[in-house]
Amino acid sequence: MAPVHFKRLSLAILALGISVAFSSPLQATVPATGTDHLNKALQEFIVRLEETKRTKLPPRLSNSQDAPVLEDLWNVPAIIGQAPYQASDLPILMDIIQQQAQVTKAYVSFSADPQKPADTEKNSIAFQDEITRSSAAMVSFIAAALEAAGDYAETLKTTSNGKAQTDTILKLRLGLQQVINGSALMLSNPELNAHNQERLAQALADNAPAIAKAISLQDRKMLSNIIERAKPVLRDTARQSADRFISAMANKDCTVLCALH
Repeated sequence: MAPVHFKRLSLAILALGISVAFSSPLQATVPATGTDHLNKALQEFIVRLEETKRTKLPPRLSNSQDAPVLEDLWNVPAIIGQAPYQASDLPILMDIIQQQAQVTKAYVSFSADPQKPADTEKNSIAFQDEITRSSAAMVSFIAAALEAAGDYAETLKTTSNGKAQTDTILKLRLGLQQVINGSALMLSNPELNAHNQERLAQALADNAPAIAKAISLQDRKMLSNIIERAKPVLRDTARQSADRFISAMANKDCTVLCALH
């Protein structure tokens, strides 16, 4: 397996980040220690990935040596602290999200033979424990970023280049929502075991209020429908979390980021 290269922010997001930094004097909510925690965990993860050349497997939660590294990688409170999140948190949250996306990709695109393409469908089941944990953490990171983007959107009406920044925020929201849609669709997979169903469904339910607040009423309905269609394959506890998510998406309030277009 080729080494994973953890990408940094795109130019568009960097430009937005610079704008946010100058327009948001408040101290960030995401703790500085969180960045240090994640960077250390990522470096250890990369070291463990190098072992795949010998083991023919990516880092696994079932491996006593890999597990502590993975637990650190998905320790959401240690990485981003607690809400509320504000505009000044947005650049670092986007960086965290992009890093986590590369972790997920390491499992989805894994191939024991570098000369052969990855069997992504097989990987999604074989490595479902790790992919689910990564996806659940990603849902929390995205919800925090959406909250921070909403705080930033409050300032757009008073800025001289508000239209350009609005377009960037809308593109950012669309990209984040697509990831949430993908996580919701995962619940429809009947091969997802009960533990992973509940972990992912709970992450979606716990973060549903922040997600709903940031997206349009139409998109709330779409997400609700995705989860509703997954319910026939969900076990009891996951179904309860699904119902909590659907209930949150039924909120009709639409201000700030939801109303931005």
